[in-house]
Amino acid sequence: GRGRIAAITDIAHTMATNSGSSKQLDPTQSARELYREEFSTFRPTIKVVDCTIRDGGLMNKWQFSDELVRDVYLANVAAGVDYMEIGYFTSESYFKRTEVGPWRFCADADLRRVMGNNDTKLKIAAMCDIGRVDDNDIPPKSESLIDLLRVACYDYQIDEAIRLANLCVDRGYEVSVNLMAVAKISLESIDACLDKIAAECKCHFFYIADSFGSVYGEQVRLLAKRYLRKLGPGSAAKVPKVIGYHGHNNQQLGFANSVEGIIEGIEMVDGSFLGMGRGSGNTCLEQLLCFLKNPRYDARPVFDVIQKHFIPLRLAGTEWGVSIPYLIQGARNEHPKDAMAWEAAGKASDALGFYDQFMTSHDAPPTQPLPPSEEGAGKGAGRVVEHSADLYRKEFFAYRPQIQVLDTTIRDGGFRNNWKFSDEFVKGVYRCCVDAGVDYMEVGYLTGAQAAEQGVTPDLFGPWRFCKEQDLRRVFGENKTAMKLAAMVDVGTMSAGELPDKSSTVLDMVRVAGCCDQVEGMIELGNAAAAKGLEVALVLLEISCEKAAKIEATLARLAQHSQARTVYVCDTRGALYNEQVELLTNLFLAKLPNTTVGFSGANNLQMSFSNSVQAIIQGANILDGSVMGLGRGCGGCPMENLLCFLKNPKFKLRPILVALQHHVQPLHQADPTFFGLGPTGCPALPFLVAGTRNDDAADSVAWCNAGMKHNGVGFLDFCRSKARQCPTPKPRSIEEETKRIANVHVV
Repeated sequence: GRGRIAAITDIAHTMATNSGSSKQLDPTQSARELYREEFSTFRPTIKVVDCTIRDGGLMNKWQFSDELVRDVYLANVAAGVDYMEIGYFTSESYFKRTEVGPWRFCADADLRRVMGNNDTKLKIAAMCDIGRVDDNDIPPKSESLIDLLRVACYDYQIDEAIRLANLCVDRGYEVSVNLMAVAKISLESIDACLDKIAAECKCHFFYIADSFGSVYGEQVRLLAKRYLRKLGPGSAAKVPKVIGYHGHNNQQLGFANSVEGIIEGIEMVDGSFLGMGRGSGNTCLEQLLCFLKNPRYDARPVFDVIQKHFIPLRLAGTEWGVSIPYLIQGARNEHPKDAMAWEAAGKASDALGFYDQFMTSHDAPPTQPLPPSEEGAGKGAGRVVEHSADLYRKEFFAYRPQIQVLDTTIRDGGFRNNWKFSDEFVKGVYRCCVDAGVDYMEVGYLTGAQAAEQGVTPDLFGPWRFCKEQDLRRVFGENKTAMKLAAMVDVGTMSAGELPDKSSTVLDMVRVAGCCDQVEGMIELGNAAAAKGLEVALVLLEISCEKAAKIEATLARLAQHSQARTVYVCDTRGALYNEQVELLTNLFLAKLPNTTVGFSGANNLQMSFSNSVQAIIQGANILDGSVMGLGRGCGGCPMENLLCFLKNPKFKLRPILVALQHHVQPLHQADPTFFGLGPTGCPALPFLVAGTRNDDAADSVAWCNAGMKHNGVGFLDFCRSKARQCPTPKPRSIEEETKRIANVHVV
């Protein structure tokens, strides 16, 4: 439904109104109550647009084989996708067919060669660039296989876009207007465009297009509400519009932003197979189909074509996907022309060279800390208050000095090689983290006799699974730097008596990890570590599958008995969305008022960075990250994303790029299976399935370790066979606004 709607109604209402207390929850509520009802239902009005051939064609000049295009078409039909944008509708006089493929033109003969008469429910779309299509070349709809024409424009082209859109409507087409580069223009200019569209344009759809991959969930929410108010159903628009969202993945935010838009009431979303599109690509279509609960959508046909065509295409050298040059320019809200030229020259893996050539010569203006009166403004504040001055409020260009960053590259990344990193590798990451201004480096696990009884022994695992003092001192010496060293201990692997004393170790912090059921063990270990002079953080694992009542009870025990200074919301399964992170961060802050709240998230849904940003906005003051997101399964939040986002000048991006390029990237180049990511840097399909299902990653880890990382279809079939043994209720439709849960979540 529209608006931010609370699952835990009492808590959410209390948080949103900032009253500082919450009612006790009914422990008989659903085990998945963090996810309100609408996360397991569907709005039948939501439409999905596949833009693989059109946007992906920017990476190969639209020179796809007929077989690939036909297979994409058939997969979209089978998957229940609503529209397939097959290319650009362009007059032949503007390009030469010897230089670009047929999908730069979408001539009728080419369309019919691939899809016949398209006797299916799938509608065909094409994009019109202003200035590259002549009016006389647009046939009546009755003479074309194209159903939807999408007119792309910048704000200064809005008058011509309206003229062209109205012409296409008059000729019988469904028509969309896509306002591009929306993050580069003021809200005043956006309002002017919306007012013109409302008064003059007959188009059916109007799109938020994040052309540079620069907006965050907050901006999507603000824009969605604005577009809907001015153009949506019930507005004063001449022809009410369906609002759509087209996201780019420069900062790995395409999917997260699409979810935020859907929650706010957007009803048309774009995606592409394996995210194929310019540079870092688009929202992955497979992510959208896994998220949407409408039973007419089925991700399996898309998985199948990804395996058959798009993984081989990427591995053969067609460049798209996660890219540091695009990340940097997306974070700076810049047109990616420099990144495009850099990657076109074959230097996509030379992130450090890009930074040195383009970034040091025109650094962003210096940032300022928030005034003391505003440092805690995020705590319990809920969604950003409606404002009309700028798309990005001042907090996006300032910083809270209290925010700290903890690097987990060695500890979490050790899951990929049993913590058998070389001393040279660990020293390299350490030096880079020191130079980058990182506050803590978690160098591994503390492991005791209880773990040995479970088979965790030095003959099977490397030194960073144990963090013996001789190993720590061999690599870090006395660690006479500003960065502190941390290690994690899992409840049940070490007794309180085995914890080191601060006077005898170079470690500064112990992070005690456990589930809500292990809260007493967490308190015992944490308090013992505190008594020995160590800083203590408690990490609540598996929180995405806990009952809210149990979470509250756990926090109450911690508030009463724990001496830990920091408590983490930990999305172990990579299954949380921004909404759940908001609720949980607010809950932790309310229940633990004298404690620093942290956030750590797995990247199975490619939500870890977006969720980290949401946690920061809500008031979390310590965030986990790792170089290239190295970690168990799909990894965690990429440190490079965090340091691009955080504005505190103490944080330096370049040293992290040194660690990425000289230390972590070679691991992936030597063994592509080392990371849980797919070939484009997006989640490998097995981890995407696990995250969507809120499953433990054990099955997907085993699947990928068996050499089947790219076999998403096989893993999906495996999961569905398990689900048939323990079926879950089928999702049901929410058809009318009156049937939706009341909006109690303040925006």
